[in-house]
Amino acid sequence: MKVTRKEKIVLLGKGNLIPENELAKHAYRAMKWNVKWKRGLNEDFFRKHMRETELFFHPLWIAKLLVIAARSPFPPKKTPMMGFVDAVSGYRGLLSAMPHMTEFEADPDKIVSPVIHSEKVTKYIQDIQQKQINRQYLLKKPKHQIVELCLLYLPLWKVNVQSNQLQEIIYINANTGESEDYMSKQWKTEKWLKNII
Repeated sequence: MKVTRKEKIVLLGKGNLIPENELAKHAYRAMKWNVKWKRGLNEDFFRKHMRETELFFHPLWIAKLLVIAARSPFPPKKTPMMGFVDAVSGYRGLLSAMPHMTEFEADPDKIVSPVIHSEKVTKYIQDIQQKQINRQYLLKKPKHQIVELCLLYLPLWKVNVQSNQLQEIIYINANTGESEDYMSKQWKTEKWLKNII
């Protein structure tokens, strides 16, 4: 009997993952309206036609940022912000709040390896600072600091639905049950990897 060793990772979220038996409901909700309106497509249909489900862990870089805006004669205004970089596609942006983090043990073969490593992620964070944060400041642009940078893993369900009516692979956030369709489409393109400072 082969015993697989678990690998410790830092999980994005509280660690309360959606169980496999609830995936049909979330897969149905993840579909676009034009698909939902097809006759007979409901949660039972998804439950019956789910051919394969897989839980895996997708790497994201999370950065704590500090934006320092000069306002003389007053002291500079310091604003904390959070940024993220998809460690596979380079897709990036700002987060509205600090995400929860949990230590988690996962099978090594379910952990996706990052394409963007720690020595290169700074360029992507600087791109967020230049193109997303700086445009909020019309006159004098602020100074930036990267306070902390860490690699977290987003738990995702991959659901393969196969029938005569529908052939679809659906990616579902295992924390929230929301569709990760947009993020999964970015993995197939190099747009975000090339579009860098």
